[in-house]
Amino acid sequence: MVHFYESSIITTKDGLQCQVYGNEHPFNSILVKPKYIPTDKVESDGLQYRFISGKKMNRLNMWSDKEKLRQYLTNFKIKYPQYVLNSPVHTDDRLFFSVPIDNIERIYYPRKGFSELISMPEGSLDDYLKLVHKFATFLLQSGLRVKDLGITYSTLMGHYNPTISDINIVVYGKENFWKLMKYLETAQHELLRWKTKDEWISFHKRRNRYNTFSEDDFYYLMNRKKSEGFFNERLFVIFAAEKEEETWFQWGEETYTSLGNVTVEGTVTDNFSSVVRPGCYDIKDVSVVSGSVPGDITKVAFYSRDYCMMAYPGEKIQTCGVLERVDCKDGSVYYRIVVGYFDAYMDDRREKEYIKVLL
Repeated sequence: MVHFYESSIITTKDGLQCQVYGNEHPFNSILVKPKYIPTDKVESDGLQYRFISGKKMNRLNMWSDKEKLRQYLTNFKIKYPQYVLNSPVHTDDRLFFSVPIDNIERIYYPRKGFSELISMPEGSLDDYLKLVHKFATFLLQSGLRVKDLGITYSTLMGHYNPTISDINIVVYGKENFWKLMKYLETAQHELLRWKTKDEWISFHKRRNRYNTFSEDDFYYLMNRKKSEGFFNERLFVIFAAEKEEETWFQWGEETYTSLGNVTVEGTVTDNFSSVVRPGCYDIKDVSVVSGSVPGDITKVAFYSRDYCMMAYPGEKIQTCGVLERVDCKDGSVYYRIVVGYFDAYMDDRREKEYIKVLL
């Protein structure tokens, strides 16, 4: 087991740019989501194109046309088998991407990038980086320290578009993240605004969540999140990365056996770990809506950030996903539901899986 922070960026020796996905990893590779992939071995017109570092790239989007995505990922597994993890802790053929240690060309660390940016003379920054700097200064008024924050994606890599690129911030530590969210509930700044209902609904439609949530319910749930908004009309997204002592599971300490798809309802007892990926909700008083469940379900885990901070303690949720038996190294057993494994995006589970609050 290796702890390696979410949202760091890894470039590989054959030109892939990957985002570290999660904070717990196998011993000899780092779990990632490939973000930009050269088109010399595999290509799809169903994905966006980018020109980065002198190369024509596809940008992997799991919400693109499903048939084209399925074909692309099938070809990717053939052309880049070294980046597809055969998980020893999952009994089903779950799709995970990982970069073997020997294939790493360079690692871009968000925390180091943030520290470098915040120390730059203002006159040396372009307008985009000045805005990132100003936003970061605003966030630091929450009481967080420079070492608690990072920058990621194109800001960190230096291939941002100065006129349209988002601002993506990483917060190190779940306690720090919740502290920042509490600050943003009441903080004011002349350049700060939150997403309107129309803007959230547009996102709702792009993510294919219209089958799960009504527009009003979706807006209510998303509007209480303070991890996305606009700063001087530039979209910002704030992510959380778990510290090693905060992780809610350790890779290799549990094995997971798939028992099919189920739909259940239950009451949230804890959402502290709902700010990371994979995240989870602890639940109780579970009732089965459809499917067969052989034991008590105590967790709902998810791999999509759409479900971060969606539900709070005391709220009742309904979830549809993969039921798993979890066998722990200490001999204990529990059951959980999982939503959003990468392989879900290749079949009808993409539209059918969900977590929703019963309002």
